[in-house]
Amino acid sequence: MTQKQTVLVFTATGRTGNSVINGLIESHKFNVVAGIRAASKDKPEVEKLKSRGVVIRIFDKDTFDDSTVEILRGVDVLIVSAGGLTVDTQKQLVDAAKKAGVKRIVSNDWAAPTLRGVHQYYDSKAVVHDYIREVGIGYTFIDVGIWHQIAFQPLEESQEVYPGQFERFTKIYGGGDVKGAFTDLRDIGTFVARIIDDPRTLNHYVFIWGEEATKKQILGIAEKVRGIKIEPTIVSEAETEKQLANARVAGGFPQIMIEYEYSFWVRGDNVIENAKRPEYGGALDARELYPDIKPRRLIDFAQSLYAGSI
Repeated sequence: MTQKQTVLVFTATGRTGNSVINGLIESHKFNVVAGIRAASKDKPEVEKLKSRGVVIRIFDKDTFDDSTVEILRGVDVLIVSAGGLTVDTQKQLVDAAKKAGVKRIVSNDWAAPTLRGVHQYYDSKAVVHDYIREVGIGYTFIDVGIWHQIAFQPLEESQEVYPGQFERFTKIYGGGDVKGAFTDLRDIGTFVARIIDDPRTLNHYVFIWGEEATKKQILGIAEKVRGIKIEPTIVSEAETEKQLANARVAGGFPQIMIEYEYSFWVRGDNVIENAKRPEYGGALDARELYPDIKPRRLIDFAQSLYAGSI
């Protein structure tokens, strides 16, 4: 009988980490370990993980050193899904994983395909990619496009999944006819459980996606489901580029957001056709790898969202 791989997810209580943990548990193929920050060890979510048979290991989020090596001993696959990690701390985590004998690392990506120089958030991830290759540890880089969960405007601003989601929903950057790829957050873990158990994905970039749609189509779905008329605010390509230039001078979170909008809706980076191109990383298409997985549709998500059932 083949021995189960031990997979550690750091951190396991965020939205992506939780989806990944669920997918791993439901696959029944892995020994599942949750990497938890010391400050979170007493949270109800952690107790729930324990009740599901998940082993808990405590990390200091800001310090990865020889103690981290010991935490990672016996781990076959390390999946990183932690916000707020600097490039330097991610490099430290890679070093610790290498010393501990981790066979594959899934780095802290979970975003959308683009090219270097388009937005700083991606560029920092690319630096980590380069370091992983330099160190010589096995890897899989995974992007997921835009979550269904942030594609639509919630019924109330207090229900935002992402900062600015409520207000930005009615804005159309560019012409509104550029397609982008979307994935339901709940599907990510299902795909990841297959990806990390697949030798074809070792030392490759994989793009998970469920559906492609334009911003106009997203607004149309919301109008159809809610039975209302949405009046969008059009932000022209020229105005988007002006906002982009100003945000890059100011820096911070506004820069990250407008760079995403520009990449998604003006450049059109976030589609499977681009992800597969060598200059974008030559992604493997998760839907082609695992055609039996049926991703949730945007229309189904919107119906559940506006019915208040999710």
